[in-house]
Amino acid sequence: MDRIGEMTAFTKVVETGSFVGAARQLRLSPTMISKQVRELEERLGAKLLHRTTRQVSLTEVGSLFYERCSGLLAELNEVESAASQLQTTPRGVLRVSAPLAFGSLRIPAMLPAFAHQYPDVTIELTLVDRTVDLVEEGIDVAVVIGDIPNSSTMTRLLGMTRIVACASPAYLARKGTPQTPDDLANHNCLIHTVPVMPRGWAFVAPDGRPHVVKMAGNFLTNSVTALLTAAVAGQGVILTPSYLVAKAVKSGRLVTLLGGYTAPEIPIRLVYPPGRYPSAKVRAFIDFLVSRMAAEEL
Repeated sequence: MDRIGEMTAFTKVVETGSFVGAARQLRLSPTMISKQVRELEERLGAKLLHRTTRQVSLTEVGSLFYERCSGLLAELNEVESAASQLQTTPRGVLRVSAPLAFGSLRIPAMLPAFAHQYPDVTIELTLVDRTVDLVEEGIDVAVVIGDIPNSSTMTRLLGMTRIVACASPAYLARKGTPQTPDDLANHNCLIHTVPVMPRGWAFVAPDGRPHVVKMAGNFLTNSVTALLTAAVAGQGVILTPSYLVAKAVKSGRLVTLLGGYTAPEIPIRLVYPPGRYPSAKVRAFIDFLVSRMAAEEL
């Protein structure tokens, strides 16, 4: 039973004054239009139209039904138009989740340009150093650094971030500068308790040989921001994404270590709930962030 189809056929017959006219507008056959109107009358148990060979006219019931029917169809068209517009025009509240350090350092700096381009989108940014449940927590887009625990989500790669070892000049003056990863055994390592390298700090030597170092140190935290503060204060050696220490290295507050040795790069991805049709605001934010991050060093 196609109630919307029957109501649409009926209103078009009334508005065009004929079954042929309705059929032409709806791109159906006159027979199909007649069938839909007849089925509508049978379901309602009332005659809606007077039919003659030359014209059709409304019965009393038909006149009342047409007023209500045309109003409902107009409202339905408005609802569909609004839904379609949300899919084509970025607007509304966009809920974004990101790790605390990355979200604090990178995303807010890009928001003025995004707001200028998409003035009808409001960003609600949540910063948490944990895995978020996109559906349960109502998140539209999340930034994930490292592995993605839920393979059912949709993803877009933002880029790969370099992992670097750093320490402050004051710390190196006291403890000396490590030349190889093995030298870190004699240094105070500042340890992230949610590691991207669970077996230890991993490096690759200039000749391609792997080095995995078991860290030891007197400060452990789940916050990369706290690790940065401790490293700048001279407490020890930090191994962290380059975006976190870029300003401190540029200003001389930290020094990069172990030249020639590289640590594995870590992927940074945008993830969003599965579905065939992400909204316009989600697509706009993803495309914007991918474009901006492509021009910046991670």
